[in-house]
Amino acid sequence: MTDQPIVVVDAGSYSLSDTSIAGTGQRLSEIAQVLSQHYTVRVLTRPAADTVDLGAAEQVALGEEAARAIAAADAVMFFDTPDRARIELAVAHRKLIIGECRAPIEHMSFPSVLAGADPTGEHQRFLGTYRRLLQVTHHFLCRSQVERAALLSTLCAFGRTTPDDIARSATLDHLVSTVPVGFSRRALESADATEPVHMADFLWTGGIWAFFEPLMLVEAMAILRDRDVDASAAFLHAVPTEDTRSTIAEVRGAIHGLELGDRVHLHTQPLALSQRDQYVKAAQAYVCVAKPGAENETGTRLRLRDTWLHGIPTIIDPHGISGDLVARENLGVVLHEPSAKSLADALQQVKSGAVGRPARRMERLYENSMATFMTWLDKELRGE
Repeated sequence: MTDQPIVVVDAGSYSLSDTSIAGTGQRLSEIAQVLSQHYTVRVLTRPAADTVDLGAAEQVALGEEAARAIAAADAVMFFDTPDRARIELAVAHRKLIIGECRAPIEHMSFPSVLAGADPTGEHQRFLGTYRRLLQVTHHFLCRSQVERAALLSTLCAFGRTTPDDIARSATLDHLVSTVPVGFSRRALESADATEPVHMADFLWTGGIWAFFEPLMLVEAMAILRDRDVDASAAFLHAVPTEDTRSTIAEVRGAIHGLELGDRVHLHTQPLALSQRDQYVKAAQAYVCVAKPGAENETGTRLRLRDTWLHGIPTIIDPHGISGDLVARENLGVVLHEPSAKSLADALQQVKSGAVGRPARRMERLYENSMATFMTWLDKELRGE
């Protein structure tokens, strides 16, 4: 037995496999690392032979083991797209519930949702779980001030805030903590110990989703070729999934059609985090260009972690909070009128050395940025 409070972190639908983890999975695993320095942490996740580093946290299988872990917990933490049944289990056991939950806006553009006979009904699965988490969560985590502002309005509309709450804290800090996208100390140490390996000069470091503009990078590389600029690019995560398969096929077709096979690489093999660090450390810049849309107006792109951790410029569109962050913190180049030409111009600037490398942002270290949240959690667990 342990005298430490027990915090269960539910990974929901997110893989914690080293070779298939995505941005949210990486964030929750690093948050679990930090929490495990102070509490007994149990992470509920699908079994994997190559689970990522969870610090001192214990991995717990789904099913009966997960149910027992929730029953024994002092607090349970959920993230985006959680399992509805486990939410209800935490409610039934009267647990302290912590939620990092964003409105399922991006899901409305998923091919897997749109392909069905009833896209609205399919989307309701995500929306219903999100609404339930809004109802039962005792404390929320947000990734940015924009997300916090959106959440506060939503909580008011749901009747989750009262005059008593405002009297207790005009900024509602007892209900919401902001933990910006960042990295843990263990992740920092692992990245620093990794030797750079060159895959390409410019990397598309995240998913190839329908609401992004990956074809723009391919077309920009064709322009650089025509300008006799020696440059290469790669899409790091081109393993097809149900919701990225069609977009990846379009990118592959563009590479072939523009005869860029020697300059643009689609990495279609599973990529371990240690390998990923090798490639991103050796790159000259990352490219993250999205279409205008509600998803990008309301959410911080998790792949900005690469710039805050590795100090390598991001080239990004101006649509939403992520572009604002890059401009405000001087993290790279914001394409004010995104096009293949403007992207090619930015890439050429990077190649010429005209774009400086941003410094690592230690304020993004989770051990620092989670301090206020953990002070709240300590008080709650002590019943203060």
